[in-house]
Amino acid sequence: MYPNLKAHLGVYFAPEYYMHGIVDEKTDIYAFGVLLLELITGRRPVDHLQQSLVIWAKPLLDNNDTKELADPSLGNNYDLEEMDRVVLTASLCIEQSPVLRPRMSQVVILLRGDEYVSERAKKGKDRTLLRTYSEEIFDAQDYNSTRYLNDLKRYKELALGS
Repeated sequence: MYPNLKAHLGVYFAPEYYMHGIVDEKTDIYAFGVLLLELITGRRPVDHLQQSLVIWAKPLLDNNDTKELADPSLGNNYDLEEMDRVVLTASLCIEQSPVLRPRMSQVVILLRGDEYVSERAKKGKDRTLLRTYSEEIFDAQDYNSTRYLNDLKRYKELALGS
């Protein structure tokens, strides 16, 4: 099924696992975000060119481009509001910083469609919604997009053994 099982499993590991060896609830949240992306897009976590689904999806998530993210085999046969909720949830789950990822209880609330929580998460104003005990580890870090992309490249190299 997967010729390179190590590479396939590696895409589910959060970048902080490879960078710092940290495993906590946020590592699982990241993996769940990758799973949501698979469900949304109909794509495998690593394509035939060994490109990561997360790297492919990130610009589309940043632009909130639900229609481009949606599995083409669905056509327009899906509820846009529900798809938007899943896209928002996936986007939060794969945040570069674990501090910004929701807890699983918050993921459930987002997926159920609690409007207040969803609106606050979209606007990014209620950071207390998205913080956990791993916050202290990452608060001091200036974790920008360039560093994130470099870390993802390193993560991909480690996962793929290249």
